[in-house]
Amino acid sequence: MNEIDVACPICGDINRVDSGLASAYCQSCGAAFAVPVMRPEREMPKNDLPPFTIRSGVLERYNGSEPVVTVPDGVMAIGGQAFKDCDNVHRVVLPEGITEIQGSGDGMWGAFFGCSALESIALPKSLRRIGSNAFNGCKKLTNVKIPDDVNLIGAGAFSGCAELGLVKLPKALRELSNDIFKGCVSLTEIRLNGIKTIGDHAFENCHALRALTIPPGVKTIGAYAFAGCFGLSELLLPGTVISLGASAFADCRNLAVITVPASIETFENDGAGVRTFAGCSQLRKINLGKLPVNFMDVFATTPWLEEYLMKKGLCRHCGGHFKGVFKKSCEVCGLMKDY
Repeated sequence: MNEIDVACPICGDINRVDSGLASAYCQSCGAAFAVPVMRPEREMPKNDLPPFTIRSGVLERYNGSEPVVTVPDGVMAIGGQAFKDCDNVHRVVLPEGITEIQGSGDGMWGAFFGCSALESIALPKSLRRIGSNAFNGCKKLTNVKIPDDVNLIGAGAFSGCAELGLVKLPKALRELSNDIFKGCVSLTEIRLNGIKTIGDHAFENCHALRALTIPPGVKTIGAYAFAGCFGLSELLLPGTVISLGASAFADCRNLAVITVPASIETFENDGAGVRTFAGCSQLRKINLGKLPVNFMDVFATTPWLEEYLMKKGLCRHCGGHFKGVFKKSCEVCGLMKDY
């Protein structure tokens, strides 16, 4: 038996006694006292939660710890935080009948948000909608085959999927939401057939993106949509495009040849400037349908702009006209002609 400390009820001194005894005597005053019965430590209750919390056909939470998860039949939707931060899950199989993978109500989370170990997911043909941030931060996800009848993919749905190299977009999809593939640094190719609108930051910092065809039918390309796509070397914008967002192709440092149609009515300014192709340090050849009124901002810091201004005899710093005979200075910025 274990020894325990018991206080004498008469004098208060502490006595070290065998816990198996019913009574003992105080070593200081000799008074008899009862030895308290020691109760075994209570076991912590085991987690009795079922592996899936399902309510009204919505899988609200996966409570298990298995690396491969097969969602049971009868589920119609995956809730907005059903697998959030389940960093032990490697593969998920969704059954037919599921029509929606939800985002959370405030748009900050998504069904598989932060599943950092998720490598693959089998999506059912019945799927129609993928909510905002549904797979945001699933950095091990390598490829996704989205069923053809999916007609909505929310903002940031695949943002930060660093190993995502291949995506097949569904035939029913018409709009790429903001941030949808932002930071997918391994994405090499994307086919945009059927797409009408490309949202802000949609492919920002997709460094490996090389094969890009923007098909006829695309009308608007959002701000920073392809900014930082280092892999792009050539770009053909179709005659259906009417608007380019601010910095839409900024810092595409290997972009050397572009075709810009006359159909573009707006080169947007986000308050920080237009800078549509700013930082495209290899851009020297541009096939222009018409010269934009704000071309100085559209092509700012590109080699093409400097060469164009020098060819026209304008200031290569600001585009102003020169004045003077022997020593010419710019009427706008005052700098001397240096070419």
